[in-house]
Amino acid sequence: MEKLWSEALKRLSPDTSLFKVLVYLSFKGKSKPAEIAEGTQLPAGTVRPALRSLLEMGLADQDEDGSYLSKISFTEIVSDIYHSLLKK
Repeated sequence: MEKLWSEALKRLSPDTSLFKVLVYLSFKGKSKPAEIAEGTQLPAGTVRPALRSLLEMGLADQDEDGSYLSKISFTEIVSDIYHSLLKK
């Protein structure tokens, strides 16, 4: 999984909707597009294409009920931040 987070960091800028949606899913867990839009304060018209892109990149999965889940756990993100801070 760490490789997946490293790859995501290389491919996604923290300023993008893709990054915001991925981090939201990692921290909140299984969510539907409307929940993601509300939680990230991004328009639904921005969230849905971001989700499609994350699926294509292999960074998220979609359940049969239409909800999405990040393939990167929140503990992996927090661990990376912690280790980055220790290096400073």
